[in-house]
Amino acid sequence: MYDRAVEIDEAIAAGHRALDALAEAADSLDSAKRWGIVDILGGGLITSVIKHSRLGDANHALARAREALARFSAELDDVRGVAGLTAEVNRWNAFFDIACDNWLADIFVQKEMSDAADRVDEAIETVKRAVRRLEDARRA
Repeated sequence: MYDRAVEIDEAIAAGHRALDALAEAADSLDSAKRWGIVDILGGGLITSVIKHSRLGDANHALARAREALARFSAELDDVRGVAGLTAEVNRWNAFFDIACDNWLADIFVQKEMSDAADRVDEAIETVKRAVRRLEDARRA
């Protein structure tokens, strides 16, 4: 038997799980970007390794976010365009950044991290809007 209120509650819960995973990814990307700034300003090999470790953390969080978004999407058709979330840095740029450790490589990687953070922020706003609509529908 179909229960609209239950379906809405399930969709809201799935949206909150997606938001939690996206927030974790955003935090990891922010940390990577901070380490990236240190790297640009004269960090060394260890700074680059830490930065790429934080990017790895972000990618793990984004994998969880993609799974949560897929479940949310199954509950709600309004969420589109977030399946391709990734914080991947071009492998050549990552190698160049660590192996050569110069400011030019650091700037390329910083740009890729900023772009990924922007995509995550957009996904967060999209999910928040969808959850708000669900909460409004639940009250109606």
